[in-house]
Amino acid sequence: MNILSCSRTAGAALSLLAALLAGCGPTTGGTGTGDSLVGLTSFGATAVGSCSASFADALDCQTGAGGMPANQLGSAPVVFSGSGAAEPYVLTVQGNQAELVSRCSNARFDGLSGLLPDGVSGFFGSFSEAAGGAAQPAQLDLKRVQGVGDTLQLAVLGVDGQILLGPLQLQRVAVAPSGSARCP
Repeated sequence: MNILSCSRTAGAALSLLAALLAGCGPTTGGTGTGDSLVGLTSFGATAVGSCSASFADALDCQTGAGGMPANQLGSAPVVFSGSGAAEPYVLTVQGNQAELVSRCSNARFDGLSGLLPDGVSGFFGSFSEAAGGAAQPAQLDLKRVQGVGDTLQLAVLGVDGQILLGPLQLQRVAVAPSGSARCP
């Protein structure tokens, strides 16, 4: 193999790598984990598996496969939905990611499971109040509601601790709600 052939191969590999990396952001159809990583760092949180969180018993945590501890795998997909004033809200936890959406206002939180230095667990990522609105770093604070089945109380908090959304109570459901929600 001559030098010219090696240069073309290396150039093609770099072009492919650049194209793959360009598609990783939330506005490019990627996973959006870039914003989630900003959320983790904004709060000084460390990424951890969602199945190690204080609310893990409300999730669907699996046993480890392939030598990976179960708490690092995260949860199988679970959906929580509100009723009454919280009806428009749907929380989906899958793996170590959480997505909270409003079916009325298009408010949205996307984040990764993390742990604060003081030991508090939650999801850390970004929150926007409307579709296409400006996203800001946010924490999804979750607590298990004792004695009320698979119910979580949640609030979306800004970096300064201010409540951006909530508190809301959402109950685990078999499938995400479909159809229109009763919007205020």
